[in-house]
Amino acid sequence: MGDTKKTCTSCKRNLTTTLNFYKSYNKFDSDQHMSICRRCLRESIDYSDIQTVKETLMHINRPFIHSLWVSSSEEAKSKKQDHFGLYIKTIQMKDFRDLTWRDSDDVEGTKKANPSSVISKAKEPDNDTQEIKQIEAELQDNNRLDVIKMLGYDPFEFENDRDRRHLYNKLVDFLDEGTLEDGFKLPTVIEIVKTFNQLDKINNTISKMTTDVESLTSNAGTIKSLIDAKDKLYKSVLALAKDNGISVNHNNNKSKGSGTLSGIIKQLQEKGFEEASVNLFDIETCAGMSQVADISNESIFKQLQFDENDYSAMLIEQREIIGDLNGKVAKYEEEIRKLKQEMLKLTGKNI
Repeated sequence: MGDTKKTCTSCKRNLTTTLNFYKSYNKFDSDQHMSICRRCLRESIDYSDIQTVKETLMHINRPFIHSLWVSSSEEAKSKKQDHFGLYIKTIQMKDFRDLTWRDSDDVEGTKKANPSSVISKAKEPDNDTQEIKQIEAELQDNNRLDVIKMLGYDPFEFENDRDRRHLYNKLVDFLDEGTLEDGFKLPTVIEIVKTFNQLDKINNTISKMTTDVESLTSNAGTIKSLIDAKDKLYKSVLALAKDNGISVNHNNNKSKGSGTLSGIIKQLQEKGFEEASVNLFDIETCAGMSQVADISNESIFKQLQFDENDYSAMLIEQREIIGDLNGKVAKYEEEIRKLKQEMLKLTGKNI
C-alpha cells in the first residue's frame, strides 16, 4: 500500500500517495487522501498574505480556525517545520476532521466554527431546548442593544457572529459611569473583553486536545504553544486592567454609593432607562421595605433617651413636615385633575 501512486490534479505528477498527499476524511476522496499534492498546496501559500492561506483551504474544503493557525505558527517556529503542514495535522484530529470550509471562523452566512465547539451531528433539539435557546438569545440581544445605547455605536460590528453575543454579555458588566466617561478606559475595556474571548477559545482548545492520552501525546507541541500564548495574553490583560484601574484591587475611581440601590437607579436613569424609576417606586413602597424601615426605626427609638424638650421639638418638626407634605399633595392633585381634563379633551369626551 505504501507504493500506491496517484496523480496530482494541480501539477499532474504521478506521486507516491502516502508521502506526497495529505490524508483526507472527505467521503469523495475514495483513497482517503487529498487530490492536490503537498508541494502544490505549500507553493500556493504566501505566509505574509493570510488570504492565500484561506483560498488554499477553501479549495481543499478545510476550515480556517484562527486560534489553531496561531498556535501552529508558534509550534512551527519552535520545531522549524512547515507551518501549513502542522496546521493540517491539527485539523486532522478527530475533534476537527469533520469540519469543512463552511465551518471557518470568518465565512459569512454559514456556521462559524471555533475550537470551543467541534462539529457534531446532533439530534434536533426538543421544544424545551429551543424555548430556552430563544430566551437566551433574547437576553443576549438585550445586552447588545444596551451596549449600543450606552456607547452610541457597535464595538463588535466586525467580530464573528458567534463571538459577538459573548462579547456583549461580558462588556455590559464593565460599563459603569467611570468607564463611560473615560475616553481612554473605554477602548481598553473593549480590548480586555476581546482578549478574554481569545483566552476562552484557547482554554477550550486545550481541553479538547487533552481529552485522552493519545491526543495529549500527539499534540504536546501544540498544547505547549497554546499554553504559552495563553500566558502572554493573560499577563497582557492583567497589565491593562492594573494600568487603567479596571480591576477591583486597582480601581482608582471608586464612587461612594455606586453599589447602593439609589446609586444603581441613578446610573440607570442617567443612561436613559426610564423603567428604573418605576422599579425604584415599586421597591420603596413594597411591604418588605416598609417592614425593614419599621424595624430600623423601632430599634433607633429604643436606643435613644428623649426628654420633654426633645418630644416638643419633634412634634414641631413633624407639624412642619406634615404641612409641607399636605401642600405638595394638594398641588399634585390639582395637576392630576388638569391632566385628566386634557386627556378627556383629546379623546373627545365631556367632563
